[in-house]
Amino acid sequence: MADTKHVFLTGASGFVASQILAGLIERGYLITASVRTPAKADQILALHPSWASQLTFVYIADVAQDGVFDDVFTKAKQPFNYVIHTASPVTFNVTDFQRDLIDPAVQGTVGILQSAHTHGGSHLKRFVLLGSAVSCLDSFQDISVAGKPYTEKDWNPVTAASAISSRNPVLGYNASKKLAEQAAWALMESHKPVFDLAVICPDIIIGPMLQPISGPKAVNETNNFAVYNFMNGVYTQIEGLTFPFYHFVDVRNVALAHILALTTPAASGQRILLVSGMISPQLVINTIRKHFPQLHDRVMEGEPAQILPRGNEPTGWDTTHSTEILGGKDWKYIGLEESVVDTVQSLLALEAGWNV
Repeated sequence: MADTKHVFLTGASGFVASQILAGLIERGYLITASVRTPAKADQILALHPSWASQLTFVYIADVAQDGVFDDVFTKAKQPFNYVIHTASPVTFNVTDFQRDLIDPAVQGTVGILQSAHTHGGSHLKRFVLLGSAVSCLDSFQDISVAGKPYTEKDWNPVTAASAISSRNPVLGYNASKKLAEQAAWALMESHKPVFDLAVICPDIIIGPMLQPISGPKAVNETNNFAVYNFMNGVYTQIEGLTFPFYHFVDVRNVALAHILALTTPAASGQRILLVSGMISPQLVINTIRKHFPQLHDRVMEGEPAQILPRGNEPTGWDTTHSTEILGGKDWKYIGLEESVVDTVQSLLALEAGWNV
């Protein structure tokens, strides 16, 4: 066991983290995973009992609490070689942006980095942070005119103050992800720990779900607004229906990027953008109706030829540098059609269990 690489994964019951966990298990890693409660751990193992031999749980009720991660490092039976931090709020259903989005994202990220620096020891080689492409885009850009493609060198101009004053939860989320990432880079510069940092920056994440989901209201935020709301009666007309962003990546690509970033030398000190292609309400509708005729009575037809909402010309992404880090020609994105189909199949299987 001493030769087995040990990973600390936070937020393990989440949408992305569950796929990361599956990939780490498959590759033979030993994992210590944080969840909020023992009940969450029980739910994960009930779904995936074969994971038990490689997986130990720790319980972190509030990632923003000062020093909450210290014991994870000091009491680890085997030193950690890597950390993957995914625990951060992904919700647009909030009113206090500072308390519910920005503080948990920033304080949680800074807290675990400080704990890793102070208590992680010399075996710790790399810290991989789940960031977001919203840290790179411009929240205030005119959506009717496509601008120069964004790259990993760009930073969103949104601030906590502008997000809070806007009362727009999407801006609140954007600010939380940007400020958390900037805080991470600042700590790396000021503390100069023995480990290095890589940040994974995906756009809208959709795809099949491995995490425990108790019912329709527990579907993760991005699968909900980008796919499930077309099936569950929330979206009933295409007129006026928009997405907060118009590019996506499949969760399986996101998970793989985190795992590759653990050991890929070129990932050191890098922001890695993940963008597979375009997504829009109508593209999702067209895909569902093409592949699931049994859902025609649940999923509106919309305007099949009107791919983007009128007046929308989203700015694209240049992911050349990030793709090179992940393997160049060997890196393959899952396309929208496959991703939506697999997401819907996952949702239908869950619905059968929920007796919907």
